[in-house]
Amino acid sequence: MIVSILRRLAVLGAAVSCVVVAAGPAHAATQLPTPGTPVATAVTTTSVSFSWTAPSGPVADYTIQTIDVVGRPWRLLATTSATAYTHANLNPDSVYEYRVIANPVAGSDHTASNPTPMLWVRTRPLPDSVPPTKPGIPRASPVSTTWATLTFGNSTDNNRVDAYWAQRQVDGVWTDWATNNITTVYLRDLAPSTTYTVAIVAVDANGNRSPRSDPVTFTTRALEPAPTCRVQLLAFGQQYQVNVTIDNMTAATIVENWTATFTFPAGQTIVYNFNATITREGTVGRATPQWYIARIGPGGSQTFGFLATNTAGSPLPSGFTLNASAGVFPCPIS
Repeated sequence: MIVSILRRLAVLGAAVSCVVVAAGPAHAATQLPTPGTPVATAVTTTSVSFSWTAPSGPVADYTIQTIDVVGRPWRLLATTSATAYTHANLNPDSVYEYRVIANPVAGSDHTASNPTPMLWVRTRPLPDSVPPTKPGIPRASPVSTTWATLTFGNSTDNNRVDAYWAQRQVDGVWTDWATNNITTVYLRDLAPSTTYTVAIVAVDANGNRSPRSDPVTFTTRALEPAPTCRVQLLAFGQQYQVNVTIDNMTAATIVENWTATFTFPAGQTIVYNFNATITREGTVGRATPQWYIARIGPGGSQTFGFLATNTAGSPLPSGFTLNASAGVFPCPIS
């Protein structure tokens, strides 16, 4: 009896020794929130000072990264426990980019934050009193009912042209109107059937202004009760090119879900097409717009077309019609 009891106790002990306690679920570390977007607080010819707001959580310090040569990747600039930094010994009139990452306290069960949005800064230029040269005469094209695009020849400067201002003349007085840093300026919120006189002035990094360009005068287009379209057909040898322009000079109509149909004589073959897909059903051609011209808002214009071969004696395409959500409109050939 005693031997049997001992054997049973031995078996129970072995069973107990084999019990394994299952591990609990893994605990994921918490990522620190992103610090506030860096803001420049002082910019000189050779330094940039900036600051940011601290995120919540156990932050040990911050990694500051920079791009100090345009086109190169981010590199480590510094690590600091403060929420401000000054980058010194920089080049005048040069671009620098910065971002900040929050690092966690060791053992806090947190991970580093995402980088902040980028801070873009240009250091101040060295003193300079030489103005840029006179820009070229502006050209207004295209011109719509409420907007126009100005293009013009560039200005030069002993350092750098920083921007161009389109100036408007009203009652003999020139005033700044719209600006850009390239040789194209977009004029918006114009009035239909209105004449404008504009000129261009170049400005360098120190604010020195060029002589005013020769002016240009243009008139915005008149409002139309409905969209219109027109066809330009150019024949040369055994080929021809078709250009179709849709003008929506209405005040509020939107042209969308549109196609254009036309008579497409048999035996003619598309060489290439642009801004639309051209299909054929018998002698009926159909142009379906590419997505980027499929919606034409008030004051807008879009053009599509194609180049095709033509057999001797075969008639050219005809009967162009615009079929749109706004209605059906004939497209005369010019």
